[in-house]
Amino acid sequence: MPYTVVPLTAEHLEPALALWLACYEREREANPLLPPRAAADSGWIRDALRAQLAKPGVAIMEQGQLLGYMVAGKRFRWKGQQAALVPEYGHAAAPANTPTLYQRMYMRLAQQWADEGVHLHLIGHLAHDGALQETLYQLGFGAIVAERLRDLAAVPGAAQVAIVEEQDARKLVGLQMEHMRYYPRSPIFIHKPTDEREALAELEDHLRQGDAILTAYEGQEPSACFIVGESAVGAEGFLLQRTNTAQVKSAYARPETRGRGIGAALLQGAVAWARQHGYARLFVEHETANVYGGNFWRKHFAPYVHFSMRYIDNTIGGAA
Repeated sequence: MPYTVVPLTAEHLEPALALWLACYEREREANPLLPPRAAADSGWIRDALRAQLAKPGVAIMEQGQLLGYMVAGKRFRWKGQQAALVPEYGHAAAPANTPTLYQRMYMRLAQQWADEGVHLHLIGHLAHDGALQETLYQLGFGAIVAERLRDLAAVPGAAQVAIVEEQDARKLVGLQMEHMRYYPRSPIFIHKPTDEREALAELEDHLRQGDAILTAYEGQEPSACFIVGESAVGAEGFLLQRTNTAQVKSAYARPETRGRGIGAALLQGAVAWARQHGYARLFVEHETANVYGGNFWRKHFAPYVHFSMRYIDNTIGGAA
C-alpha cells in the first residue's frame, strides 16, 4: 500500500512525539553530552509541537500508522526573502525509510510555502542523522548554522596568558565594532550593525544579564574576547533550555591573535567560569561559513543540531 500524505492534526500529536523522542535518544547515543530533559520531561516538547499545529504541516501514513511528520514553526523575513523554519522538534520519521519519507513530506510542504510566497526554507535537524542530512543535501539544502556541545574538561593548546573578566564595556567597543565588520565579509555575508552606540549597548546588555566578558589584552588593547553566560530561554539552543547549560554567546579574536592559543585560553576561561557557576556543559551556536570561528568550534565542541537552508526561485508561486 502506498504512503498517504495528509495534513498534520492534533490526532497525530502523540505518535509524532514518540517518533521524535526516538530520534532524540539516537542522537543522545551519538552525543552523550545532550541532557535527558527532552525525554524525561516530554510534555515540554509536546507543548512546543502542539503550538505549531495551526500552521501548515504534513503527516505521512501507512495502514493507519504515522511514519513521519513535518511542520514549520515561525515565519520571518531574512536575507531579503520570506522564510519558514522547521525547528529541530518539528519533524521526525521512522528510520527504516528516511529518504523517501522526507522527500514526500518536503515536496508537499515546499509547494504550500511557495504558494504562500515563502521562498527561503530552513530545517533544524539532529546532527548525527546521516540519512536525513544526505536527503536534505539532495533536495538542495546547504549548511548554515551548527549548535555544538562540550564538557567542562581542560582545553588543550591553551596559551599561558592572563584572561580578564572585563567589567568596563567602553574598553571593548573598538573590538566589538571590528567583530561586527567581520560578518558581512566573505564567505559569511551576514549584515551586522556597526554603530558605536549599538556596539556599546550590546556589551552593556550582556553585563546586565550577568554574562562574563572574558578578555585577552595585548598591552593596553583588547585582542580577543569570549562572552559566556546562561543559555537563555527563547534564544539559541532550544533543546538545552533549562538544562543547566552555559553558552558561549559571542567570540572574536583579531587576526594577529589567531593561531597562538589565545582562543583556547579564552575557552578555558569560559569552561572555568561555567564550572565555578555550577553548570554541567557548555554550548555554542555558529555560522558554518565562519571559516576561522567554525574551525575553532569544530575542534573543541561536538555537534548535536545543524540548520540547513534552501533558496527557491522567488518568481515561482506567491509574491516575493
